[in-house]
Amino acid sequence: MAQESGPSEVAQVNGAVRRVPASRLGRLLGDWRAGDGSLARRLAGAVEKAVRDGRLPLGVQLPAERLLAGELGLARGTVAASYEILRAEQLIVTRTGSGSTVTLPPRLLDRLSPWASDRGEAGRNGAPLDLTIAEPAAPFDELLQAVRAAADTLSATLLHAPADGGGPLSPATAVADAYRAQGLATDDSHLLLTSGADAALSLLGAAYLRPGARVVLDSPTYPGALALFRAAGARPVSQPLTPTGWDVPALDRTLAAARPSLTYLITDFHNPTGLLMGEEERAELRRRLRHHDTLVVFDETMRDLDLREDAAPPPRVPVRAGDRNVVYVGSLSKSLWPGLRVGWIRAHPDVVRRLAALPLAAALAPSPVDRIVAARLLEHRDAILVRRRAQLALQRDHLAARLAALPWCRFQVPQGGLSLWLELLDADSRRLTDLAAARGLVLTPGFRFSPDGALDRYLRIPFTLPPEALDSAVDRLAAAHAGLGRTH
Repeated sequence: MAQESGPSEVAQVNGAVRRVPASRLGRLLGDWRAGDGSLARRLAGAVEKAVRDGRLPLGVQLPAERLLAGELGLARGTVAASYEILRAEQLIVTRTGSGSTVTLPPRLLDRLSPWASDRGEAGRNGAPLDLTIAEPAAPFDELLQAVRAAADTLSATLLHAPADGGGPLSPATAVADAYRAQGLATDDSHLLLTSGADAALSLLGAAYLRPGARVVLDSPTYPGALALFRAAGARPVSQPLTPTGWDVPALDRTLAAARPSLTYLITDFHNPTGLLMGEEERAELRRRLRHHDTLVVFDETMRDLDLREDAAPPPRVPVRAGDRNVVYVGSLSKSLWPGLRVGWIRAHPDVVRRLAALPLAAALAPSPVDRIVAARLLEHRDAILVRRRAQLALQRDHLAARLAALPWCRFQVPQGGLSLWLELLDADSRRLTDLAAARGLVLTPGFRFSPDGALDRYLRIPFTLPPEALDSAVDRLAAAHAGLGRTH
């Protein structure tokens, strides 16, 4: 008799294949016969519902048609028809000699984020579209492999991993390798793992900011950082970006006047504009920063989302050996998966030790399970990024083509990142977002990205949704703009 696969009430192990016996599947589906449609359609619907809500695990093998028909008291042809419906909807895959295995169709994987409630239906049939979050979909197949591999090694890893979360199955190892490969000498002493980039910024704020301290930020900037620095009691100082990027001499003057405790910059595929700082600007920036006593935090969460064709990774702002005033913050949330709360701070070892000594550091560290899954997922990093960049470039170009036809806005096609920064030529983004929300399209107005509450004529529009959902978003935005005239 096959052995149970553990506490699960669903799957059994038979050799290397997980199976769900006919008797258990019958109990699992419950009272599925009620409702409309044929028995085959109702049975297929019950199986789909069980897959969607997690009662029927992915990768398990369904019972043979004959066995399930006997268990449910159905004709074998009815079960065969039900399985055919599930195959057509890509909820099962059938291979000769291997049976039918539960899977997920691509339409359910094309999602804005792991937390989306749209079940892959974003924008279809009038469904709401929330574009306030710029997050790519999960790399489902690789993520599933990583979680299973992590589960297999969990006990051994927890027994042998050092207390700081390092070791051979730590994401810090892969992060350090990536920094070294791009010319920045890095080992474990330079890295502190956190539960995401926001956690890293919170930790830096706790260490370097006091109430009333000044923080210089780009305008526009990442609103999460703005909120965190304000929560620490800091006073934001705006440094406007130009249409083409950074005015380094102007930033130099702002730093001299403000004398900030911390300077926060996103030089790689800036959020929300997608701008990329050039190599000459980076060299000039580093020369000028040496004259200022400020901690410079480079947010690199978008760095891997380079949508240029065949381009080398952007060069970092040059850092001198022993420099304690330059910190890099990174995360796996945008490049790999938003649901994996793993980020890091890369800094001089003295800075890392100072941060690690804070009581808050333990609370803001990633969980052991997140660390192990992240390390396993990073083994697939290159393959995920190749696919992700291609998909994002396609979606970016599709969105840009649609928006280019609207005469009342303009934008620059970003070289990377996750969003497009739209300038409105004849409208206030607050009023336009209100009208769009009435049409089921939720957007973030530009002032949310401004340290001083300006930028009322801008909108951030992520291109993280599939093209058909982006079409729906543009149609609703255009309808909302048309409604502006009727509200005057």
